[in-house]
Amino acid sequence: MNFRLPSNAGYDTLEGAILRPVRINDEPCLLLELRTTGTYFSRDRSPAGKVVEDYAFRLPQVVVLRDRMEDLLDHLRHWQVTQEDFGVDLEPEGHEATCTMEVGMREGMHCGPYKPAFTLYYSSVKTRVEVTFVVDPSCLLEWAETMERALELASPARRRPPISSR
Repeated sequence: MNFRLPSNAGYDTLEGAILRPVRINDEPCLLLELRTTGTYFSRDRSPAGKVVEDYAFRLPQVVVLRDRMEDLLDHLRHWQVTQEDFGVDLEPEGHEATCTMEVGMREGMHCGPYKPAFTLYYSSVKTRVEVTFVVDPSCLLEWAETMERALELASPARRRPPISSR
């Protein structure tokens, strides 16, 4: 149940896994693992084109509201048509951690038409993380498609009507 968002240049990635459905305050939620990585700079005098990982953040237990993940998916689909900036707060109310994902123009980034920035904000009692990289329509489409599949797989199994014996 994985989803993936690559950057426009291919140097940065957000990868997510839906670990399992959970309930918080009787609301349907999802327990996610998020990992974001970036590669860009050569660290030694190695041949051009050889890059190393600059950063890797792994958030092993991020709780998000299921309906907000579906809202995020709706915004991703809508962006493909309108290119409107958006942000979605994914966490349950009163939870000690926050997780927000945004797509839109951002000052100081190499953004432009059809090239918005993706930003992940995560904060808990002891940690704050902000990761930003530029994406494009194909990146966002991959994210939407992989997230849609992951959400479908995370759906509780539908109960089939009992088979009647004759």
